[in-house]
Amino acid sequence: MSNDRRKSRRHAGKGAAIELQYVMDEATFLDANHALWQWGRRQKRIRVRSWILLAALPITAFLALRWDMWFTFLAVIALALLHFVFDWPLSRAFARRTFARLPIANRPMHWRIGKDGLQVRIGEGEEAEEATLPWKSLVAVSEHDAGFILHQPHNVHHWLPRAAFGGEAQLQRFRQLLTAQLPDTAAMHRFTRAQN
Repeated sequence: MSNDRRKSRRHAGKGAAIELQYVMDEATFLDANHALWQWGRRQKRIRVRSWILLAALPITAFLALRWDMWFTFLAVIALALLHFVFDWPLSRAFARRTFARLPIANRPMHWRIGKDGLQVRIGEGEEAEEATLPWKSLVAVSEHDAGFILHQPHNVHHWLPRAAFGGEAQLQRFRQLLTAQLPDTAAMHRFTRAQN
């Protein structure tokens, strides 16, 4: 365990729990999907695929000019366009189509985040659903311009929009809580403009 994380653990949870409230409307859902898409593009397998496509372009161009293998070259061009240009627009269109069918669509989300874990309530009244996420259940957290993704195993993700926080002071408290409470095996990533 690093010294910074040891120090943070000693000071963890001294303040009140962080309370967040927002509605999972379509704009918030698209922000979450864009952040998840951005995080996915940084994964090793996607980066390898990108380099393979880039390497294939001059090779197939040479084959097309040398042995008239134009179909191969055009196929690689089409794959590159899908991968580098149209991937997010297509993902966004799919997210828009699926949003209305989701059980969380247009429902209020209430989070209570403290040293004991993250409690979430979806909806209001008798139909509200509640769950608790222990800190040890998180395998990674990624910070993006629009918010945070909490990553759990088996491709389960939770979204905390930046707009739901009560300003920079509360954001900083949340970052400190992450540093203090995340398991040592969990990774923290930042994909904000300031980091790129």
